[in-house]
This record gives sequence, C-alpha cells and structure tokens, in this order.
Amino acid sequence: MYVDSNIFIFAAIDKGDLGQHCRTIISMIADRKITCASSYLVIDEVIWVLKKKIGKESAIRITKAMLSLPIKWVDVDGSVILMMMDAYENTKLDPRDAIHLSSMRKNGLSVIISEDSDFDGVEGIERIDAVSSIERDVRK
Repeated sequence: MYVDSNIFIFAAIDKGDLGQHCRTIISMIADRKITCASSYLVIDEVIWVLKKKIGKESAIRITKAMLSLPIKWVDVDGSVILMMMDAYENTKLDPRDAIHLSSMRKNGLSVIISEDSDFDGVEGIERIDAVSSIERDVRK
C-alpha cells in the first residue's frame, strides 16, 4: 500500500475522528502491522502544509518522525516524472497526484491509503480511506 500525504497531515492536525483514524494507521505502520511505501514527495507536501498550520519547528519534528517510520521511501526520479506526464494527460489527476500515481506504478503498488477522492476511478488503482484501511487490517 502507498500512503498519501493527507494521512500524515490529518494525523498531525485533525483533532476529530479522521485525525484519530490517521494516527491509528501511523501506529499500525510503526508497529509493522501493515507494510507501506510512500514517495519522498510526501515529505515535501507534509512539511509545507504543517509549516503553515502549526509552525516550522513542529513541521520539521513531525516530518523527521515520518522518516523514521518503517516505510519504503521511494525516489522521484526522471522515469517517474516521465510517467507522470502520461498520467497527467490521461487522468483527472493534478501533476502532484500524477507523481504519486507514477511512483506507485513504478513500484508495483495498486492500493493507496488516501482521503483524496481524485484517485477514485483511476485505472489499476484502488483508493481506500483511513477508516477502510483500519477495517481492512482488522479483518485479516
């Protein structure tokens, strides 16, 4: 599974149920109950949003903690960008989401944990939200 940036963002700033569900996912990753990958682009997205919402120091602390999680961090290289161009042209995704899609495809991943419904209906990709991700793991 691929973890989208919004899971980390909601875990950090949402005080409601969604934030709690996202924190549960991160705990499951930390405890190695689920295996996930994510792109280094996620770090950029998370630190950018958190800097604006909760300040630079907290954003740095949180993203450093993310990097210590047992996640397979994947590079965004030239081949991913070339794949992104095709994905951007042939889907409704914006360029950054197309980079995530291309990172997934390059690494053989077809499931994304995300609250972003823009991934719905993308061929070969299954989006599961935070609640569904937790329920899916509990059923195993």
